[in-house]
Amino acid sequence: MDWVHCNTCFAQLKSEITLQLTTCGHMFCNNCLNNAAKEGICLVCKKPCSIMKLVPDMTQEVQDYFTDPTDLLKKCCEVFEFQKKHRRRLISYLLLSIKKFYAARTELKRMTELCQTQHKQLKEYQKINKSLKAQLLAQRQTSPFNVPISPGSNISPGYLQSTPTYKRPAKSTPYSQPYQSALVTPTRISMTRGSVNTNAHSQKSNNSNKISSTVFTPPTPPSAGYGQFLKNL
Repeated sequence: MDWVHCNTCFAQLKSEITLQLTTCGHMFCNNCLNNAAKEGICLVCKKPCSIMKLVPDMTQEVQDYFTDPTDLLKKCCEVFEFQKKHRRRLISYLLLSIKKFYAARTELKRMTELCQTQHKQLKEYQKINKSLKAQLLAQRQTSPFNVPISPGSNISPGYLQSTPTYKRPAKSTPYSQPYQSALVTPTRISMTRGSVNTNAHSQKSNNSNKISSTVFTPPTPPSAGYGQFLKNL
């Protein structure tokens, strides 16, 4: 530090010379301070001041004034880069937060429009439901026996309880008599032939009693009985 010197006698800093620093920024050696007319008054600017001895263990704020500016600039560059890196990280986070905010706002707008549309549809469905209930009530009032009309094939328990029951005698049921089929079978043909022959024989016996001149005729052939059966049908 070749620029450090006494501001009065211009003696440079040496091992045998001790310099004092004032609060107003001036430096004086011990000899000049001892020869000063008044203590506490700067010999250069004549202002009240306090004095501090220049030693290696001075405060950092005072030491910075006696540090090489190149070292100070290097330190300042390191501080600047350190702060710049953290500032850049913060700006990236803020930009990402802003992007998420705009995306969330767009989604909120879309969901709001969707909710409004669904709210309108819900009102329309409520109106339709109300009109259908009115129609159903009118149908219940105008329906015979006040039988409730239920949609679809589902029958409510109330409908079963309110349905009138009708009792019929057992003889009036369609299945109370034995089933008789109209199908022509060989068994029925033989039975019909036998009945026809029997009827014809009894009729001829009666006629023979009334009319004595009637000649006994042989039995009717099977073909004649089948034809008579078909005529009876």
